[in-house]
Order: sequence, then C-alpha cells, then structure tokens
Amino acid sequence: MGSGDFLHTLPTPLSQQARQFFAIWQGWRGARRLPQRSDLSKGDLGALADSCLLLNIRSADDIRMENVGRTIIEKIGFDLTGMNYLDLTSKENRSWRATLTIAQAAQPAGVLIYYWLRFPDGAVLPVEFTGAPLYEDGAAQSSLILCCATGLADTAGRKQPLDPDSYVEGDGMRFIDIGYGVPPLVPAERQEARPVQ
Repeated sequence: MGSGDFLHTLPTPLSQQARQFFAIWQGWRGARRLPQRSDLSKGDLGALADSCLLLNIRSADDIRMENVGRTIIEKIGFDLTGMNYLDLTSKENRSWRATLTIAQAAQPAGVLIYYWLRFPDGAVLPVEFTGAPLYEDGAAQSSLILCCATGLADTAGRKQPLDPDSYVEGDGMRFIDIGYGVPPLVPAERQEARPVQ
C-alpha cells in the first residue's frame, strides 16, 4: 500500500471530519513515512483545529497534552494543556492506555476510538476520536500523535462541562493501517505488551 492509499481504506462509517483530518495529515506527510511537528499547521486544519490536541509521549508514565483546541477545553470544562493524558483514565486502565498509545506511535498507525460523553443532566454526546503520529523535527522515532475529536450530535446549547467519568475509557478502539501495518494488540482486550516492529 502506498503512503496515501490508506485514505481509500478508512473504516466505515467514519465522519466527514475524520476523513478530512486524515487527508490533511496525509498532505503533510506526502511521500515520507510521517510528517514532522513543523508540518503541523492550524491553518491547514481550519475549523478542525478547535477540536484537536497533540499528545507528546515522553515515557510510559508521561504522555503530555499540547495544543489543546478551544472546543475540547469548553466541553471538558478546563484546559488540558500540559496535563498527562494518562491522568484522564482509571488507575486500572492507565498502563493499557500507555501501551496502546506508545504502540500506535512506534508502528506507526492511525487510531479510531469512540467515547460516550455524558453531561450532568444525563444527555450523551457520542464523540469520534481519531489520531495519527508525527515525528519531532529531526527525530528518527515518532513520539507525537495528533488527535481530533468529532462530536456526533448537536450539543451547541449545552454549556455545562462533561462528566469526567465518561471519558475514562473509550469504546470500539481500532488501529488504522497508514501503510505500515497495525500493532499486534487487540485494544478491547488488555494483554501484555508485545513488540510492534
């Protein structure tokens, strides 16, 4: 599969925003293995930039959230910038979330996850969370993952923050082959980490 061919094999159903996200990411990558941090352009992302964030993998215990979009901050109710992504999940899921995130960057592969986010009044916002890896400028291994959250229901009138328990774990996670295969892990089944390459 060529570097851009994966766009024709994206899973269905997938929102138009998610398809746009992967197409923009592919435009940054071109014929290279992965794009670099300096390729990332909020201008290219347009309105999607408000619902994106950048994960910076520093270690298996430290995955920092950078460049958190305005829409995410509004829905969560506070700014996630600089926080550890692993702190948003349960203690029991922390190691598995780290394993899946690191495997995605190392393979490299894209990702698709669904979250069922709840408002205090019980209303639910289904969210499609997609991601694709990048290199730090000049690096030989990927340590960055750009993610985009797409709300799949209209919640424009809801101003209250989401219930933090509703984003502890996602559902239906799957890796997306961007030309280099997918990690040998089944996201829905916690297991021992295996080498990805």
